[in-house]
Amino acid sequence: MTTRWKKMGIRTMAGLTIAAGPSIAACSSGPSYEDWAATDGAAGRINLDDVQTAFKDSKSVTDFETRVNEIYEGDGLLLIRAEQTDTALVLEGWEDLDKNYTIDDSRDDRLFTISQKQDQSYDMRGYHANSYYHSTWGAGDFLFTYMLLSAVTGPRYIYTTNPGYARTTMQTNRSQYRNSYSYNQQVTKNTNYFNRQKSFAGSRYDSASRNVSAARQSYQSTSRSSGAFRSSATGVRSSWGTTGRSGFSSGSSGRSGFSSSGGFFRGGGGGQTIIGSQRRTG
Repeated sequence: MTTRWKKMGIRTMAGLTIAAGPSIAACSSGPSYEDWAATDGAAGRINLDDVQTAFKDSKSVTDFETRVNEIYEGDGLLLIRAEQTDTALVLEGWEDLDKNYTIDDSRDDRLFTISQKQDQSYDMRGYHANSYYHSTWGAGDFLFTYMLLSAVTGPRYIYTTNPGYARTTMQTNRSQYRNSYSYNQQVTKNTNYFNRQKSFAGSRYDSASRNVSAARQSYQSTSRSSGAFRSSATGVRSSWGTTGRSGFSSGSSGRSGFSSSGGFFRGGGGGQTIIGSQRRTG
């Protein structure tokens, strides 16, 4: 009798292994390009309400740079440039798509601008995938006040992110943050933000999602042809979360990334689907 049950157990386990085989094989190559491109980081979407709050709360450009890189979920660092024009002070936030730690207007992607007009009021606009966003508010002692008190870098720009600082300190700070529970919390805030914007802005939000820049199209195309999207950090909520210590699973974020069980979540501001495994190839 014991021998019979053992044989049945072996056959049952073999059947389960065979049944699971196609599923495992299907998942082993990781997410498809289309699923990767739909994530917020790959498309260049950012939580601009939190960016605005960071602008108002930061006491230095370093504070602001740190905070916006905590908010943003893309592969590249978010670099800052501020300049004095004839009519306004203008701060720009760019994703460093070519990863050379400097802003290149033709190869990087501008995500937002914040302007202080001559009447001291403020205007904030999103660009490309964020072009649905526009916000204005009144005068106040926000980040520009602190920037103008610091050293001017030249006749046009009052600030640009230092490449050496970006390559070392900013990169390290962001990596550490993405391995923390705080990043898990930020992703939840981002999820809620995008769900609200999609509901509020409607067709403007949907059309903006398709309005990616030429630089981002090139970045996405290169990632696709080289297979780099399969090893991309875009949408990976936290490597800490993938270990299962955070309880960060398919039901916790509602967006793109890797679950504690190794699944890649599809993005787009809600309702994720597990589409691949944590094993990365390419």
